[in-house]
Amino acid sequence: MPQSHTISILLVDDDPSILDSFRIILEQEPEFVVETVSTGSVALDLLDTRYFDVIISDFSMPDIDGLALLREARARGCQSLFVIVTGRRLAHIAMDALNSGADFYLQKGADTAKEFPRLKEFIRSRVPKKTAEHELIAWERFYHSVVESSPDLICRVLPDGSLTYANTSCLHFFRRPYTDMIRQNLFSLIPAEDQPAVLARLRNLSAVKPYVLLEHRVRTEDGKSPLLQWSYHGFFSEHGALSEYQVSGRTVDGLVRIGQNSSAPAAPAPGSSSALPATEAYDWKGLVDTIQLLENPVFAIDTRGTVIAWNRAIEQLTGVEASRIVGREKQEYAVPFYGKPVPMLIDCIIWPPGRPVVAGLLPATRKAGDTVIGEVEHVVINGKPLLIRGKGSPVYDANGALIAAIQMITVGEPPGVADRAGREKYLGGISSITLKLAGDGVGGAIAGAIGSSTGGYGVYATDQRVFVIRNPNLDAERSQELRFGTFILDELFGMMVDTSEKSIRELEKLKVFEANKKDIVSISLKKPVLLSGYLTFTIDTAGSFRIYIDHKKAFTHLEQLMQSFCPEKVRVE
Repeated sequence: MPQSHTISILLVDDDPSILDSFRIILEQEPEFVVETVSTGSVALDLLDTRYFDVIISDFSMPDIDGLALLREARARGCQSLFVIVTGRRLAHIAMDALNSGADFYLQKGADTAKEFPRLKEFIRSRVPKKTAEHELIAWERFYHSVVESSPDLICRVLPDGSLTYANTSCLHFFRRPYTDMIRQNLFSLIPAEDQPAVLARLRNLSAVKPYVLLEHRVRTEDGKSPLLQWSYHGFFSEHGALSEYQVSGRTVDGLVRIGQNSSAPAAPAPGSSSALPATEAYDWKGLVDTIQLLENPVFAIDTRGTVIAWNRAIEQLTGVEASRIVGREKQEYAVPFYGKPVPMLIDCIIWPPGRPVVAGLLPATRKAGDTVIGEVEHVVINGKPLLIRGKGSPVYDANGALIAAIQMITVGEPPGVADRAGREKYLGGISSITLKLAGDGVGGAIAGAIGSSTGGYGVYATDQRVFVIRNPNLDAERSQELRFGTFILDELFGMMVDTSEKSIRELEKLKVFEANKKDIVSISLKKPVLLSGYLTFTIDTAGSFRIYIDHKKAFTHLEQLMQSFCPEKVRVE
């Protein structure tokens, strides 16, 4: 095992030159200890006997690709930070990596060296957190093993007596399988003559005095009613409402009482027990952490319709903190947008169980693969009129089962009196991580042509002007961890684009280039084939301005926009 102050890293790549260069760069950090292997199978053999804080793996390898290595490592319980490295610009790799438990995505290319400082900082900041999480998981496993091996009957019970959890001792005592046991009502197993007294004592529990120790009988499968000693611990909300009991029972056979006035065994202290596992064994932390990295407003629900993630961007948009909404059901995620619980686009992916689907109740949408895209809607959020559009996507586990759904919200200002009092008509536009500007000089132009310049720009047009803007929602330089996030969104919501309507005031604020239609001499478009395509505006007094286009769909959208804006000056190569 490496020393506690070091960070152990395993590099996996079939290219020796890549291994050497990555190792040299990483070992410039004194606390990084790097080991290299050339195949995924050798890496798996090594993971059988050693633990690494970080695994950095190439995606394309001859024996086992990086995603297969990631899945197998996670299946074996490996908790290492996992970084996928690839030269391919395929968005589905990022989504597969997310579902399989990856933590970071590194793109090979001309700018790879510039990404290493971000990678190093990511490793330094996340390894201690990951170590702490690993220790917590180990503790939870230990706690669970103690609960399961305890001779006491331990169960969780809703206020009406419905069982939601029962440990092994409980199953053996009642002689029922788990699936049958959690269909039972604990209170109904108490003989009728004991029930009133037991329920009366439970009704006296409160947040101030949440536990009580009782002796009462319960009926078993063989018809007997043995006497047990039961500890009931009630859990109460901040408003004093009872949410659940944790109950433990033990037989009094063989119990030795020392004196008649001795104190009864102490009940568990308030708050001493963590919540036991829910029926679904999914750990949402990886998904929640990833969603938090995203600059766009995003939230997620599980298959029961319960909110499991509500990121900082959507907190800022709605004014609703995650602590107030996570865990809520019954479409309460719609309240910040519509003022009441109503179906949203995310419900087209997961409809809350037990609720009938009413024709026409769901919003109008269209599908692009697994992605569900909604229509632009006029809403009022925190008293401010806004235009919003949703994109949603399902999330699957490694076995292909649907486990959650995610919705992203794009926001724009509705056109108003500020838009030149209505004298200028908005035509449309698109922002995308595939729209890029070249850097200074010849080197920057080459970088733009081969697709390695920073993206996140947009092109918009009115009936009088054209704008190129830097879209802050797609700015990959704003966060050290956003690079992986943009690739996740790329797969979750299709090509990473923003086509929401923008006010002319907003375009003027974000612009990096603007031209009046009357001043434009020509508009040249070249389709992306092997290299990036481009859109060039030639101006009679100011030379030309070029934006690079990496994606054919974005090119098609811009070609149609330019044909609407100024068809007589458009030339397509």
